[in-house]
Amino acid sequence: MAAFTRPRNLVLSALAVGVLSALYVYVTTMLEATGFGKTYINVNTTSCRQVGYGVLHGCEDIVVDPHTGLAYLACGSLAARQRWLNPGDAYDVSHEKEVDRVYVMGEGDTYSEIRLLEAAADSTLVPFSQSLRLHGFDIYWDPANPRLMTFMFINHQLDRAAVSIFTHVRGADHMVHVETTTSGMLHSPNNILAMSPRSFYATNDIKYDHGTMRALSANLRLADGQVVYRNDSGSFSIAASGIRYPNGIARYQDWIYVASCTDPGVRIYRANSDHTLRLQGRTYIRDGIPDNLFVDPQSGQVYATAFLKVGQTHRLFRNPSLETSRTAGTRILRLTQRSDASQGFDAESLLVDSGELMPTATIAAVQRHNQSQRLLVGCVMCHALAVCDL
Repeated sequence: MAAFTRPRNLVLSALAVGVLSALYVYVTTMLEATGFGKTYINVNTTSCRQVGYGVLHGCEDIVVDPHTGLAYLACGSLAARQRWLNPGDAYDVSHEKEVDRVYVMGEGDTYSEIRLLEAAADSTLVPFSQSLRLHGFDIYWDPANPRLMTFMFINHQLDRAAVSIFTHVRGADHMVHVETTTSGMLHSPNNILAMSPRSFYATNDIKYDHGTMRALSANLRLADGQVVYRNDSGSFSIAASGIRYPNGIARYQDWIYVASCTDPGVRIYRANSDHTLRLQGRTYIRDGIPDNLFVDPQSGQVYATAFLKVGQTHRLFRNPSLETSRTAGTRILRLTQRSDASQGFDAESLLVDSGELMPTATIAAVQRHNQSQRLLVGCVMCHALAVCDL
């Protein structure tokens, strides 16, 4: 009897060691990534300043026109955003005293609003009538005429998650609604990559759009996030799956990059002929949780914002009135893809803000004009935009 018991005990012991080892790796990895117990100091922030306090607030995403250097910002009310940003919370439309807005910003610190319009039955243009809760967005430029632009916005409407598409002519003070599209596959969209005037890739950060299961998925780091593809005919399909909280998405040439939050890093893909995405490599990001991505069209380098103190970030998202009394902090990374994509990126820490400039950040975009360049830093739950000279 003892001869049979000993091997079984050895197997159980080996399993216990394996489970404890995996748990140790999980705990230490997440403590490192979420900044638990760490203190951060500012690095390369002396040239930074706030711009547009009280107007350029809640600017979660920024896209820069590579032809002109004009920057486009999707901004919105903090009071409303803190309620749809935390799915499952009770929503009260009385908090929507201010509609979300789109701004354009030139090389100086001046900016102006681009009005969102739609065609009425008599073809006159009137204000966009659908609800608008802006999150990530992207722009498609017509290759034959880059002045013609198609804006695609993740739109968190109360009854559905959607993508609202508008056309814009550079220099105009408005854009015109083309369509708002949705699908059962577009259940929890976070960010978007425009591929043509109608087609796009979008990240579904978690399988569940609200409730206890969404919280469990995030806390247990379940690999249930996806990237979905919408073709020119309007059909949706799954392009990639098994991703832990996919967030920002961007591309350079034939490469497509996806940020993963709860498996902190950036994944490198290439598209197959059927528009599914083929994983080529990834880079793990230590000491930070990545959010949105921006690709420098000149160098191909990827700029990623990373939350430093994640617990404080969650507090800020639930109560932005805390401002810098809860210093979540941000690291901005510049990633250079290696010649062998399977080896991921070389990562450089470009800037660290302990929370003095902004509580945290969700996007960092390079804006160039002639010989000057600077970094525009936005945040979904902050009161202003930050501008840093490079």
